[in-house]
Amino acid sequence: MSTRTTTPRRTTTRARKPAAHGRPSRRDAGAGIVDLTRVVEARRRIASGWYDRSDVRQSLVEAVLEEMRR
Repeated sequence: MSTRTTTPRRTTTRARKPAAHGRPSRRDAGAGIVDLTRVVEARRRIASGWYDRSDVRQSLVEAVLEEMRR
C-alpha cells in the first residue's frame, strides 16, 4: 500500500519498505500493541488488592520473568 503526498512541484508516491530478514513473526509482531481493556482490568485489580496475595504475586513474578527471558 502506498501513501500519496503532494509537494508544491510534484506528486510523489511513498512505497512501503521491503520486509527485513529476521523480522518477528506475526504472533510476536502484535506484542507491542496494548489492549486498553486489559490495562483497565489490571488497574481495577490493583486498586481492589487482587495482587496482594502470595499465590497471585508468585504467578505474576513467574510471568514477568518468562517475558524477560524471551
